[in-house]
Amino acid sequence: MIRAVIFDLDDTLYDYHTLHKEAFKRVQELVVERLGVSGEQSEEAFRRARIATKENLGETAASHSRMLYFQKTLEYLDIRPLYLALDMYEIYWGVFLNKMTLYPGVDKLMDALHDKYVRVAICTDLLAQIQHRKLRALRLTDDVDCLVTSEEAGAEKPSPKIFQMCLDKLRLYPKEACFVGDSFEKDVKGAAAAGMRAIWFNPEKQEPPAGSEDVVFETVASHEELYALLAPTLSLPPIEEKKGEA
Repeated sequence: MIRAVIFDLDDTLYDYHTLHKEAFKRVQELVVERLGVSGEQSEEAFRRARIATKENLGETAASHSRMLYFQKTLEYLDIRPLYLALDMYEIYWGVFLNKMTLYPGVDKLMDALHDKYVRVAICTDLLAQIQHRKLRALRLTDDVDCLVTSEEAGAEKPSPKIFQMCLDKLRLYPKEACFVGDSFEKDVKGAAAAGMRAIWFNPEKQEPPAGSEDVVFETVASHEELYALLAPTLSLPPIEEKKGEA
């Protein structure tokens, strides 16, 4: 029996990549205006900064830190990092958080899960503080029963450690939980290896990667499809009848 649905956050409950592009564009405009460098120089410095940060820190939550990316971007541009790094960070997340919206169908699914006393968890890479801010911006703070980040777990997906921490917080066995995520390697393979029902959120309808033949998983392209997939197992009401809707 499924007693909890665990979600990845970025690109599973909202469109991360579109927001990142818009927020980074605003940061790039700031750098060009304040430093007089070209957009190409700024973009190349950021690319190098991101790669260097990840190479230095490996598979850790800190390897995703925008503050580190922006600090090193300025260093590669031969600018004292304290001059502008914090402004870059605040503009990036200001734009990002102010424009966040849930994918269609998430609200209805969350309501239905809670009505059936199915718990909801978030299991995500990245730093805890910014993931808390994202969940608040998405107005999901009242919907999420527990949150596990790779910063807290000390390991990134698909490490079994982060999945087990989530199950421990929920006080559930793997067979009692379902995991939904957009990354086949991190979310689907990781959850399946941990013994959970694994669902690939795949709006682009990509083909499964090579080697997926041994992985047991299901695929949905939208949260409406996810609702329909979970409905028989969880006895969810028809989506059009939820809360008196026609």
